[in-house]
Amino acid sequence: MLPDAMEGPEVIGMLARSVPTRLLDISRTGCLLESRHRVDAGTVGELRLQLHTETFVDDVRVTRCVLVEGTGSVYLVGAEFVQTHRPGEQSIRRAITGILRGLAGGPPPREPHKRTAVNSVDSRGENA
Repeated sequence: MLPDAMEGPEVIGMLARSVPTRLLDISRTGCLLESRHRVDAGTVGELRLQLHTETFVDDVRVTRCVLVEGTGSVYLVGAEFVQTHRPGEQSIRRAITGILRGLAGGPPPREPHKRTAVNSVDSRGENA
């Protein structure tokens, strides 16, 4: 039987976890990530992209996750940007659009140091 504390208005919560990833490819609509963790298709989360000293953030939905044969536990994760709100100053979508339009100020970013992490919650609101 449920304790008395569970009676009353329904409270909805969300479980989240951080999944370390590496950015392989990116466009205005989505990206390809590499991870040592499987992430189910349909998982919705927040993608944080760290370039040098700046961090960019956007919401993504995983469209596919494929095990790379012969690697043991390396997955390719395809994700699309989800437009849950207008892109803010630190939006990945805004940064990519600026770069693609040639509007990004300063020297071009050095290629090798890209760190990403997906804080994910599956479509049912459960830990992915």
